Amino acid sequence: MSPIIEVLKETLKRAIGKRDYKTIEKIIIKTHKGDIAEVFKHLNKEERKILMLTLIKSNIQKAADVFQDLEEDIKSELLRNLSSKDLTNLLNNLPVNEIVKIIDHIPDDVRDIILKNLEKKKVEELEGLEQLLTTNEDNIASIIREDFLSINENITVYEALEIVKNTDKEIEILYIYVGDDKNRLIGVVSLKDLITSPSNILVKDMMIRELITVSINATKEETIDIFKRYDLYILPVINDEEELVGVVYIQDIIDVISEKTTEDFFKMAGAKEEELFYQDKTFKIAKLRMPWLLTAIFGEFITAIIISFFSFTIEQFLPIIFFLPMVAALSGNISSQAAIITARGLKEGRLSENIVDYIRSIIKELKVALVIGFGVGLLVGLISSLWINNHKLGMIVGVALFFSIVIAGLIGSLIPYIMDKMGKDPTLATGVLALTITDIIGISIYLSVATYFIHYLHL
Repeated sequence: MSPIIEVLKETLKRAIGKRDYKTIEKIIIKTHKGDIAEVFKHLNKEERKILMLTLIKSNIQKAADVFQDLEEDIKSELLRNLSSKDLTNLLNNLPVNEIVKIIDHIPDDVRDIILKNLEKKKVEELEGLEQLLTTNEDNIASIIREDFLSINENITVYEALEIVKNTDKEIEILYIYVGDDKNRLIGVVSLKDLITSPSNILVKDMMIRELITVSINATKEETIDIFKRYDLYILPVINDEEELVGVVYIQDIIDVISEKTTEDFFKMAGAKEEELFYQDKTFKIAKLRMPWLLTAIFGEFITAIIISFFSFTIEQFLPIIFFLPMVAALSGNISSQAAIITARGLKEGRLSENIVDYIRSIIKELKVALVIGFGVGLLVGLISSLWINNHKLGMIVGVALFFSIVIAGLIGSLIPYIMDKMGKDPTLATGVLALTITDIIGISIYLSVATYFIHYLHL
């Protein structure tokens, strides 16, 4: 924490503790919204609530700006703790794309309450966005901003600068977009070029015509790729008629990447993002996690049934069962690693576009699994021989582990691809699903190998 933030935090904490609202107002009026948002991280739940309420009552627009910069779990906490009146006041001052982000990550019942209290104009704008998002939930509609400046190609530089001077000061102007008489986006000029050009020339004679744009129907993934490829700060968005409808800023893309990372972590853990909204409600969180846990329970019941089929083998040589947890753990780890690598490749488009690349990925994961399986099988087999004092058992355990690990690597590579072809997020295959399937198959292989060689085992 920087010294400035440390001083700001301590000053605000003291003022909040004393309920000195006048001092709080004086501080937040003079402080940059980014610094206030940073301080929120270091306050407790009650202090955050008081600070946001003071912001709402003293400067609603600044409260909205600060809210947009907060981390997702802090936003969720404030949404839970603010009164309906204060929450409505705050949301009505947020841009529509920010409201979409909020309602996209909260429970349906809370979403309904928010929509009922929003201004009619906001609701209408929201419905238009939601209609687009319903068609494609990964659409960029929720991150498009309308704070841009566009001018006609036939005006002079002098006229363009006059438009710039009279533009809303809240709009950040780095580039001015140029349209033709049919409002189609045909070029762009930078503010610097506009200022340094002769005032009597036409904009169309100095603008840059080679313009990088993105369609309003594009996905967030496609937009991220464009930003990466061209190293952009801002990207204009056009509709089917090539009209400029908005812009996307790099900071919004960074937020999307952060959100997707958080979402992927939840999916890998078999959980849901709604947990952020119910941080202090144990039973609600348990209910949200239960579906995936039930999947795991069902899978482990199948594993238990499979083990019961090999009761004869276990009765013949009890030490066989000692290594079941190791088989499950090692196979599960190998499967998860392969699934994560494959899912990442699929989400980035490297593997989903070309079947040859995907086959190469499978071969690579199989080679890795073969090397790991051989090393682990040899090591565990040797230790087992010394521990149980039976070298044949060590050989069986080593061979069984080898095959379990190799098959686990194959499963981990296949499941994300199958999920992707089914239209599902391949990240879902990196957690509970992959582990459960690997447990079933890994233990089946292990006990099958043990059963095949059981007549060689003699203490």
